[in-house]
Amino acid sequence: MNGQQMPVKIDRNLEKVLKVLQEYGNVTTGFLVDETGLSRPTVTKRLDRLHAADCVEYLHEPTALWRLKRDPRKDTFNE
Repeated sequence: MNGQQMPVKIDRNLEKVLKVLQEYGNVTTGFLVDETGLSRPTVTKRLDRLHAADCVEYLHEPTALWRLKRDPRKDTFNE
């Protein structure tokens, strides 16, 4: 990778995931499913996108705990 952050396409579902991550901090995949009302595969896809763009960090595999590192909604190339 060239050191630049990957742009993240922000759709309605990703917006829901980001809102929960921002509000609660460290959250599990299951908590995101419950709070957003989205399916587990949808939440997992959005987390995968965020992880690929270095926006979230996978903190604890056994509990699937995630942390928001950088909010892609604040990136100038997503405006």
